[in-house]
Amino acid sequence: MKSSIRVVIAEDDALVNEMIQRHLERLGYTVIGEAHDGPTAVELVMDLQPDVVILDIEMPGLNGLQVAEELHKRRPTPIVILTAYETPELVNQASAAGAGAYLLKPPHPRDLDRAITIAMARFADIMALRSMNAELQRLNADLETSNADLDAYARVVAHDLKDPLSVILGFAEVLSEDHGQFPPEKLSEYLDIIVSKSRKAVSIINGLLLLAEVQHLQQQVEDLDMQTIVNETLDRLTWQIAEAHAEISLPNAWPRVLGYPQLVEEVWANYISNALKYGGANPQITLGYDSAFEHPQNKKYQRFWVRDSGLGIAPQIRDSLFEPFVRLADGRLRSSSHGLGLSIVRRIIEKLGGEVGVESPPSGGSCFWFTLPQVEAAQPS
Repeated sequence: MKSSIRVVIAEDDALVNEMIQRHLERLGYTVIGEAHDGPTAVELVMDLQPDVVILDIEMPGLNGLQVAEELHKRRPTPIVILTAYETPELVNQASAAGAGAYLLKPPHPRDLDRAITIAMARFADIMALRSMNAELQRLNADLETSNADLDAYARVVAHDLKDPLSVILGFAEVLSEDHGQFPPEKLSEYLDIIVSKSRKAVSIINGLLLLAEVQHLQQQVEDLDMQTIVNETLDRLTWQIAEAHAEISLPNAWPRVLGYPQLVEEVWANYISNALKYGGANPQITLGYDSAFEHPQNKKYQRFWVRDSGLGIAPQIRDSLFEPFVRLADGRLRSSSHGLGLSIVRRIIEKLGGEVGVESPPSGGSCFWFTLPQVEAAQPS
């Protein structure tokens, strides 16, 4: 309804102002303010935020085109320009200033009504186009960031893969040429090195595949059986746990949360693997969770964690632990101390709407944590 369209009139001629106001009221519009000079018109529009503004081309202080330009910068609004004469130059200037329509004085009610309709329609088109351009700019920025990340990933991963593959190739060539000359213990040592480096290479490749899977994941989250997920993770890491002579403690029961079972298992696997690697000699590792807490979006979240008995992590490197690579003083990139794993953990958990972090008190040890949304209790019927 036109009565819901709020209009501000900016016209320094009192008689013309009164005539336009009468026309508008008869047409059903609501006039909420009048200005008799340019600066007042700007402030009135800023304060009242009307749906459309009718601007005289000649006003004291600022003319109609200057007011239109100022409003275009500060508060875009549909604008109708009033003028005593019409020229192609004036029409171009009005359009460039942001006006959506113009009228010759004295305006006929039918022309006034049509000009307001045209100005509001053109304004809606301009705002839609501006929104599309902003979205396009955002997508372009995301694409540039993704391309930069992809290039950096490629360089870092190529570097990380080159190390184990070079070692594997080197020892394989030595064994291929002279395997009959090595004593059994030396042969066993070389084969162990090849196996260890092969595992590292496979781990890097699996991490990249998992990262690609996370980025394109469209599955629905489900109620997780965290007990089963943790047990399967520990089964996966049996040989690492035995090799590290680690002792692992965990609860008898777990809270219900939402997520993707396979990916949450990867989070546990990464945290526990790091605890085994950096938890010191015969590491003491504890898995656990905290009481549920309220998230800013009024959702309840559960925090899970893996705590180790290692030396801890220096404050200056904690912020970069969940980044896939860090920049050195000379500008080169290298993988972070924990490799791609923690960056993948962060992507998984953020995909699920949670957060990741690490705590490392001065007394030693580290606690890596992540949060997941809690399963909401069913409402009584």
